[in-house]
Amino acid sequence: MIDPTTIIADHDLELFVKEVFVLEQTAGPKKSKLPFFADGYPGIVYLQSEKGVLLPKKKILTSFFLYGQMIEPFELLITGPYLMIVFQLYPVTSKLLFDVDPKKLNDDCYDLSNLRWAAVENPLEALDAASKISQQLEIAARFLSELAREKGMEEYREIQQAIQVIMDHKGTIAVNDLARHLHATERTLRRKFSRYVGISPKKFAKIIQFQTSLEQLSTGDFSKLTDVVYENGYADQSHFIRNIKKFTGKRPLQLKKPQ
Repeated sequence: MIDPTTIIADHDLELFVKEVFVLEQTAGPKKSKLPFFADGYPGIVYLQSEKGVLLPKKKILTSFFLYGQMIEPFELLITGPYLMIVFQLYPVTSKLLFDVDPKKLNDDCYDLSNLRWAAVENPLEALDAASKISQQLEIAARFLSELAREKGMEEYREIQQAIQVIMDHKGTIAVNDLARHLHATERTLRRKFSRYVGISPKKFAKIIQFQTSLEQLSTGDFSKLTDVVYENGYADQSHFIRNIKKFTGKRPLQLKKPQ
C-alpha cells in the first residue's frame, strides 16, 4: 500500500489534499452503515460496491463523486463488499479545482463519473481497470495533480492561510481576530469563505472546534466533562452540549469510547 503522506508529497498536492484513506470490506454483512460527522472538509471518493446510498437524503452514489461540507450528521449505506478510496480535500478545493459552488454542495454529493475536462482525462475508467489499490491511489493522485496545474493559485493561497489559522487555533479564534491576523476585513473573509468554502468563517471555526472536542471525547482523554468543555474554548457546558448534539444528534457521553 502506498503511504498517504508520500502520495500527497510525490504529486505536489499539499495545498489541496489534507489526507488520503481507504475503507475496505471484502466480506461481512450484506449491508453496512458508515456514520460520519461534520469535519470541515470536502473530498472526492472512488467507490466500488453493489450499491451506495447517502442518508438521510437517500441519494444513490455513483462510482466517482465529490462531496461537500457535511454540516449535519450523515451515513453511507453500502450493499455488499466495498472499497472506498477517499481524498480528503481542503475546503476551497471543490471550487478551485472543480468549479462547483460549495454552497450547493453542502450536505450533498456531486457526480464526477461522466464529467469531462478540457485538458485532463476523467480517471474513472482507469480506476475501474486497475487491479491494485496502490494503482488506484496513484491514478486518483495524478488526476488531482494534473487538474491543479490547470488552475490558478493566488486566491487559493489567501483563503488557505485563513483556514490554517483557524485550524492552528482549534476553531477558537473569533472572526474579527482572524481578520486582523490576516490584514483583511471581516467582509472580505466572509465573501471568500462563502465563495470557496460554502460556509461562513464562523461556522467553519465551529466545525473545527467541534472536531477537536469530538476527538477528546472519543479517546476518553478527560476526567470530567467540564475538562472537555473548557479545554476546547466553550463558554459553558450547556453551550457545549448543544453544539455536540447539533453536529452528531447525540449527547457528549454517548460518544465516549467504552473503557
